[in-house]
Amino acid sequence: MEKSNKILKQILELLAKNEARISSKEITFEGDKSIEKAEREGEEASRKIQSTFDRIHDKLFTVNGILVASFFGLGKFPMDNPIISLWLAVLPISVLCYLIFLEQQQMEIYRHSSQRMNWNLDIDVAKYGRMIGRQNLQSLFAIIATFGLFIYLAIKVITY
Repeated sequence: MEKSNKILKQILELLAKNEARISSKEITFEGDKSIEKAEREGEEASRKIQSTFDRIHDKLFTVNGILVASFFGLGKFPMDNPIISLWLAVLPISVLCYLIFLEQQQMEIYRHSSQRMNWNLDIDVAKYGRMIGRQNLQSLFAIIATFGLFIYLAIKVITY
């Protein structure tokens, strides 16, 4: 009887160890799923940020194209006393050139991001963060410049 109790005790210990192993595998599996989900969400957020920049830049291109046409038009109208100097059309054209530069920078960010699997985590993650931060400031400057040109044009037309 004592021998069978001892064997039963050993069986219970083995079952408890097995249960602990199964429980730890479940916890590890759930942890891995959570990490994968966080990585997917991070990648999706990054794609959304980049597409947002694309949409903002597209709208800025459109508005600046309209501003170029407006500056040229109002630089010739009326013939005897134009509303603005024709040379001021250089300003929205320069903003358009700046937006082309921003698009090139955006492409560099995409290129860098596409190599994520080969990144040196100490260097490339920080570089990516700096690239995004710089892009934020550059885009903000383009937005402010476009808005400033629009306000200037509106004031000139209103006060003519």
